[in-house]
Amino acid sequence: MQILAELHPKTKIEKIERELKELESFDGFDIPDSPLGLPSPLPSVVATLIRTKYGDKRIIVNQRLLDVNELFIASLSLTSKLVGFEIAFTKGDKPRIGKEIGYLTSEQALLLSKKYNKDLKVGLMISFRREKSEIIKRLNFEPADFFLVLRLESEDQLEGIKTSKLIPYIIIKTEKNKTLADSLSQPVFDENIVLDFIYKLEDKGIEGILLSALGDTEALNRIIKKY
Repeated sequence: MQILAELHPKTKIEKIERELKELESFDGFDIPDSPLGLPSPLPSVVATLIRTKYGDKRIIVNQRLLDVNELFIASLSLTSKLVGFEIAFTKGDKPRIGKEIGYLTSEQALLLSKKYNKDLKVGLMISFRREKSEIIKRLNFEPADFFLVLRLESEDQLEGIKTSKLIPYIIIKTEKNKTLADSLSQPVFDENIVLDFIYKLEDKGIEGILLSALGDTEALNRIIKKY
């Protein structure tokens, strides 16, 4: 199974480099785009820093669609060809600065990005709190190369679903981050039991997962060493 780590953009290169060094045992990284609609360094720039250090790591850049138009998507696609990263499209949280654009759907953005880089791997987000019929309908969008799965609470939710393209996003609750973890409206998994959940997902045919410990890199390292 391929295990990716979430890497939040930072404004100081040395902080990014230090975190990369701490997480170099992972197979790759996923970079969020302006979480909560707040200003943040561009994920594509962080991806470039990663690529200069690690030529073989998988890198997924998340791209919000509330703030961009077709020109930006086309340019991002060309940037992916230059740097070597994948893209996952999401609507994103409402921007705290400026006005929404937001007329592009994730599917439209995906098709447009592939037009400018035919070799680009592009994915979509999917919430498993939706009705199963809605989930299956979204998973049937064939041009998508992968799906980042949000709000997965149990391996039983995968029954009857083709799992080869799924990358579940797993938030880990630790002693260090428990206050923040408890405040989230998403499923979280205690560090002591998360490995059992990962093994169950592997048994269901899941080939990749994305782990977040909400900034607790030591916990991520403990988990990857035990896997």
